[in-house]
Amino acid sequence: MKKNKSKTGFALVLLLAVIISSLPGNYAHAEDGGWGSFFDSDGNLKPGVIEAGEVTKNVDWMPDFPDWTGLNLEATYHQYVAPNGETMVVPSATTLFFMAMNPKESGLVNANGELGSGAGFQLQLAGQIAGGNGPQILSSLFQNLGGIDRVSADLFADAAINGQNAWSLFSLNSDVSRMLNLFFQLSKNDGNLYLLALMYQSCSTSPAGCPSELCAANPVACGLPPTTEPEPTPTEPPSCPGPSISQGSPSISISPTGPDYPLAVGQDPDKRGADISGRISIPPVIFTWYEPIYEEVESCSAAGPKDTTNCTRPNGLPGVTETSMEFKECKVHRETLPEQINIATARAELSPQSRSWILNDLGSKWYGAYIHQGSFDLTKYGPMNIGCGGGTCSASIQVTEVPFADPGQFNLTITAGTNGTFWNGRQLTSPRTLTGNGKLKVYIVLPTLIDASTGQ
Repeated sequence: MKKNKSKTGFALVLLLAVIISSLPGNYAHAEDGGWGSFFDSDGNLKPGVIEAGEVTKNVDWMPDFPDWTGLNLEATYHQYVAPNGETMVVPSATTLFFMAMNPKESGLVNANGELGSGAGFQLQLAGQIAGGNGPQILSSLFQNLGGIDRVSADLFADAAINGQNAWSLFSLNSDVSRMLNLFFQLSKNDGNLYLLALMYQSCSTSPAGCPSELCAANPVACGLPPTTEPEPTPTEPPSCPGPSISQGSPSISISPTGPDYPLAVGQDPDKRGADISGRISIPPVIFTWYEPIYEEVESCSAAGPKDTTNCTRPNGLPGVTETSMEFKECKVHRETLPEQINIATARAELSPQSRSWILNDLGSKWYGAYIHQGSFDLTKYGPMNIGCGGGTCSASIQVTEVPFADPGQFNLTITAGTNGTFWNGRQLTSPRTLTGNGKLKVYIVLPTLIDASTGQ
């Protein structure tokens, strides 16, 4: 009895393919209205729909050929998956034929909707009738697309099953025509003949299975438990180091340069005095900053329904070229900034110990000894030279034959004040005062009393 049923079902497949071959060219059907997950109101494919591309499966219900033929038929589909897991499978013409021959094993009878050209619909409907679902398929089809009530739709289904011209009541609208144009585009891109699209409420029940892209984003839609893994820490966008400032140490000096034993001018018949040299040298401030460099990068992304494809994506599917700015490197800039000197002085001042010695020790031996010039500005005897060169700024003084009137130790000082440094109108380092010290000894000749009678 089971064998007879199989023969009867196969006969119905062949019979219905002949009967429906005279029907109009395009049909669409959706028992649960799921096409709204894939197409907008104008019949265009919605953004967000995952195009998994051409999928092949090695299945038992496709025919086997001897090894010597070299033939190995695999089920071939073009697959689209909505974010909620609903799946649209477009089988190749060869795959569709053998699905109609094996409606239960291939999952054809499990489809929740179909959209296709006349030839594809004939094969699919024949398979549905072989599985016992033909009247329900046709009735729901006409309710969804014909806009008539359930009773009239049932009559339409009965008429179609009985081979009557029920389709004379049916006219296809332009939105469905736009949807069916998808088959033509896919046929060109994949090199297959696509006649029919099957809609499944879940990718896990579709013959093409679930794409990994969907399972990673929505595991529940793939029939998997929800992920409990923590969200990965987002990667910080590439950035450059912050700016830095390098400020070197200044060089400061002041000292006598001759003669070796300068005399106080009151005792020096030549009025030679002393020579003094002083200098402050300030190295430049080095300001380092980094400039991010970007370059234009072209990539091939998935095309929208209305985009014109002009490139091939890594998965071999057509796409649209997009241009973006991509971080390339950090360009280093080093600015050499002079720290300019705004004022500089040099002075000589008798030490407190020498002052005390003149007034007390020397004064007790030489009545009326006093301090003639205990402190004075060295620039009275020569100019202070201030300037910058090669980023280095300096202040220097070179004076000769300075008339020191008092004996003792003089403390020498050289001082410079700076403006700090600036870059692009912004102050980088603050003004500062720099001071250096040196020493100079001035001598006198003290007479000694000799006893003429002894020669001592």
